[in-house]
Amino acid sequence: MPGFEAAQEGSLEARTIAAHRAYVIALVAWERTVHRATCPVCRSQQLPNEQQQRLCDAAEAEKERCRAAFRELCDQLGFVPTGHGIGLPAEGQSCSPGGSAS
Repeated sequence: MPGFEAAQEGSLEARTIAAHRAYVIALVAWERTVHRATCPVCRSQQLPNEQQQRLCDAAEAEKERCRAAFRELCDQLGFVPTGHGIGLPAEGQSCSPGGSAS
């Protein structure tokens, strides 16, 4: 995660903010992975169910790893930093025949 590694050397607050960004990115990636695995419009017919499930499990594990790191840093810091421009990335296309959510 660019920026996350660099922030590891910074202040506790900077590391917490970077961890929050990493968590939000991992959360969105997990939601998109689950969507692509379950949406009848977006689902890949080339990937077997077992592989789809492995992708979902891997994305969820990364999300949980990032969440735990963020929460641990918040506990050390004593508060949740706010107002640092952390938000959800822009959404991709919505589901539609011939389109995909990304």
